[in-house]
Amino acid sequence: AAGLVMGLGYFASKYNFNIFVTRDAVNDEELQPGWQYSYVPSICAFCSSTCDILVETEYKNGYMRALEIDGNPLSPLNEGKVCPRGRAGIFRTYNVDRLKTPLIRTGPKGTWSFREATWEEAINYIMQNIKQLNPQPYEFLLIGGGIPCANYKPYFIPFTLGTQIPNINGTPMQTCLFSD
Repeated sequence: AAGLVMGLGYFASKYNFNIFVTRDAVNDEELQPGWQYSYVPSICAFCSSTCDILVETEYKNGYMRALEIDGNPLSPLNEGKVCPRGRAGIFRTYNVDRLKTPLIRTGPKGTWSFREATWEEAINYIMQNIKQLNPQPYEFLLIGGGIPCANYKPYFIPFTLGTQIPNINGTPMQTCLFSD
């Protein structure tokens, strides 16, 4: 079973299934019941399967807002179906508790006291703390999650090889990360 999963991961990493579902193939009369709403074909990035999806959107005050995520019925990959994780992906964007800026701890662990920071300040803070610890490569762990394989390989593999970090963890870990 593991060999089959690895083989499918290898196959999926070599071929772009999105070429089968082009914008020209979408019947606007079927998929756009009203002028205020539209359906945008896309790819779900909440696991390594990268299912084809349709995102129902609306235009309000000059901004496009996603309303619902559903499977793309024209997809040969997932045939219009999408899992609960993919459908719930809309809440990742519009969740009121979503972090929109880096936070830096201002008190001891467990007190939940943080302050907002700029990205530059947060990156400098992380780098200063890493330099103070002076870790060995084997003491480092690179963590990633929710990104399809095509995005992992070009960045994570050269980074881990260049920094001699042997530990990579992902949620969910993509089977095609080490397929080559």
